[in-house]
Amino acid sequence: MKKIILAAIIACTALVIPVKGQSVPYIDMNTTVEREVTPDELYIRITINENDYKGKSSLEQMQSAMISVLMANKVDIPECLTLNYMGSDISYTKFMKNIKPKSEATYTLKLHDVISMQKIIAALEERQISNIELAKLRYSKENELKASMAVEAMRQAQSEARTLAGAIGQEIGKAISINSWMNSGEGIQPRLYKARSGMADNAVMENGEPAPDFGVSKLTYRFNANVRFELK
Repeated sequence: MKKIILAAIIACTALVIPVKGQSVPYIDMNTTVEREVTPDELYIRITINENDYKGKSSLEQMQSAMISVLMANKVDIPECLTLNYMGSDISYTKFMKNIKPKSEATYTLKLHDVISMQKIIAALEERQISNIELAKLRYSKENELKASMAVEAMRQAQSEARTLAGAIGQEIGKAISINSWMNSGEGIQPRLYKARSGMADNAVMENGEPAPDFGVSKLTYRFNANVRFELK
């Protein structure tokens, strides 16, 4: 299982508010839980244009070269490769049988780790397929992560409310209201990526410095909760 890097930052504020005409006072807690995770779904966009090859290679030939690279790297092609055709994503199985783009095609490839991405991009560039960009990052266990963060935020709000109420000789009761919202890691723009085609792991730059190790940005998720507890 891939190692998940998590960093939790908890920030709580409280306000004891008397309400005119209301017999039960309450305390408001605002809590934020933040975590960083390493994405495990990396989507790269590959564009092949016959004009780039000046008539020396056809789209079908370059597509075959791309497929060969993916097969050599044990990519599940029917599952991970789609063709963007007329604004829609077409599965590999369908576009291989029925769709023949004339001069240009754009493909989306889903991978699961940076090392595989680096190897595949380098191998594609060796086959003169170099119009490649990192299109999207995603964390596949996002729903489980959100649920865990929600529980953590609620427990933190309750704990802080109990501490503050105890400082003035009171206790908290049931939650009167709960409001929450999530700032999702989806939509964060991925870091620009350029493969080091043909470079070894210990490659150096012209100035003698080690070549940089390219990677992808982590995704940041923030769960915010406002919880109102009765004061006894």
